[in-house]
Amino acid sequence: MIVASVPRTWFEEAVVVFFDVVRGTRAEAGQVLLPDGRALPGVRLVEGEHLAPGAVYEAEDEDGRRQDPERLRIVERRAGSDPAVRLEHVLGDEGTVTVVEGALQGIERPVAAQLRGSVRGLGRWGSLRRVHGEARVGLRAWWEAAAGRHVSGTPFEARLEHRLAEATVWAVPRPHGAGRWKVRLELSLRGRSFLRPVAAVALLLFRNRLREAFTDRVDRLAQVWNEIVLDTVSQDKSRLRERILDAAASPPEEPLL
Repeated sequence: MIVASVPRTWFEEAVVVFFDVVRGTRAEAGQVLLPDGRALPGVRLVEGEHLAPGAVYEAEDEDGRRQDPERLRIVERRAGSDPAVRLEHVLGDEGTVTVVEGALQGIERPVAAQLRGSVRGLGRWGSLRRVHGEARVGLRAWWEAAAGRHVSGTPFEARLEHRLAEATVWAVPRPHGAGRWKVRLELSLRGRSFLRPVAAVALLLFRNRLREAFTDRVDRLAQVWNEIVLDTVSQDKSRLRERILDAAASPPEEPLL
């Protein structure tokens, strides 16, 4: 797919500004306040110390009323130059529990980023909704590949596992004229456990349809990416902090947590 590129210098500056904004937030009487004093809408600290392990946040509407049980808990957090965080999100008493772990190697000049997550359902059929996924991007290799240099392996890999099937996606960028990348994507699907032979037959029979569905999804992703990236990176870099603060202070269209 052909997508708008993200300049490396802009990305690295954005990472520094983002973490500076996060570190500058504070909590007062349960409200989460941004560095400029505005409140983060839709979120309230109900337990623990802000941004510390054990902190629990709940979602609320614009009138300050609690919504259906929706909580976010910080399980672990590591600050410093290689930040990492482990979060637990609970949606509803009979809904789902999502655990997300994110890590970034380097803030001033990021080298790699990794994201892991698992979703398990609550209630009688919860095990059928259990999914585990992880994604890793080697940022140094990504920039080198995007500049046209040879890299070993793939800079980006994501894997999603269910008890019945698993999927893996690889991505490699290449330069494609000024301000654009040509990203080559590869997808692998296969069944697990007793469904492995069934999945093999299904993939053989529906290969063309699956390819069309995957291509359609990729095209939509590229369209959304281009709309967001072109609008974001074209802005004056000196206003980057202001734009991040404005975006955080805007009421979310959906619950933030």
